Amino acid sequence: MADRILLPYQIQALRGIERHKYSVLLWSRQTGKSFLLAYFAIKRCIERDNHSVLVISPSERQSKEFMLKVNLHLQALKVSGMDSFEDVSSQVLEAKFPNRSRIVAVPSKPETVRGFTGDVIMDEAAFFDRGYEVYQAVFPTITRRPEYKLVAISTPRSKKDLFYFLWETAKDDPLWFRMKLTIYDAVNMGLKVDPEELRRGLRDEDMWRTEYLCEFMEEDEILLPYEVIQSCESEGIEVRSIAELEGDVYVGVDIGRRKDLTVISVLEEVGDVFYLRKLEVLKKLPFSEQFRIIDHIASYARRIAVDETGIGMQLAEELRRKHGSKVIPVYFTARAKEELAEKLKAKFQDRLIRVPPDRDLREDLHSVRRSITASGNVRYEGSSSDSHADRFWSLALAVHAATQRGPLWSFKFLKARWV
Repeated sequence: MADRILLPYQIQALRGIERHKYSVLLWSRQTGKSFLLAYFAIKRCIERDNHSVLVISPSERQSKEFMLKVNLHLQALKVSGMDSFEDVSSQVLEAKFPNRSRIVAVPSKPETVRGFTGDVIMDEAAFFDRGYEVYQAVFPTITRRPEYKLVAISTPRSKKDLFYFLWETAKDDPLWFRMKLTIYDAVNMGLKVDPEELRRGLRDEDMWRTEYLCEFMEEDEILLPYEVIQSCESEGIEVRSIAELEGDVYVGVDIGRRKDLTVISVLEEVGDVFYLRKLEVLKKLPFSEQFRIIDHIASYARRIAVDETGIGMQLAEELRRKHGSKVIPVYFTARAKEELAEKLKAKFQDRLIRVPPDRDLREDLHSVRRSITASGNVRYEGSSSDSHADRFWSLALAVHAATQRGPLWSFKFLKARWV
């Protein structure tokens, strides 16, 4: 059956997984990782009575997505007329088989993975929150019987996370099956995509090397590593309307036009934690329309920090004229960017901020790097010439607005004073 629904590289991976107790697969995006592992999980359940397969994903949403792929396989098997699948009971996060075997999907939290015995699948393991703690909690699961297996699969991230540790652990160890699959490898083995079209669409060389060429990134100069970002991610925190918010509201606006985006971050202060309740992304809107939207949001804010660099100056002036001193114009000098970036970094490190698990936001937050120029100055910039990190700077501006105490002031004023 595998020969009919799996591509050659997926069949190769399946055979390697079945021959080894431990497996780690370093695979490009869009190569069918979850599709393969959903098939493997079903196969293990129908071949063994009273068997469990625990699938760990970075979030509950991704756990549900994995189970959707399990259900697609199950529906196809039922349609094919295989009697053994008629009585399979499938729920949102669990599938039960007539032989008392089951597949259970959970998010990557140490407290949710304890107490299981059976196979363990770690899907997108590089994105696990508290990855090493999850691994420590789950490892006893697969050591109770020799037939239990551990499979970790992911696109790569940094050299400081759990997945890189497993990839290096597997090197030259006969107990481990280790397989790297770039997008070009997958295409050569039957995947029908155009890699160069993907590369042109991505327009970020660092992301291309990581997501599609499977290269681990160095984290030394990255301001916010993935593990730090993900430790502050929380689902279900966004609101449809900021009129619903009861706490103090702070807003950051990074102004853009044409190539860049205008991004509006709306933070609510709850106790000593700031929640990103709304993230508005405006693409190539006329200034009049941008002003209308920002003006409406500003009416709910206690403070709003606005990028007044270049084309943002007119909007900042208009907002200041209408809303007065609660509008903080920010001119992006090197010194200003350093203070904004370090403030945001501190909130993430102290876990005093919560953001939704949004991929574009995560990549923007991760893209900003701290570097030293030849003249010894510190720079904070996106990881490539195409990355302005609009969401990063919008959120940094919102944090800046939220942390102002006493007289309000402008970075533009400071620049004039210090020049």
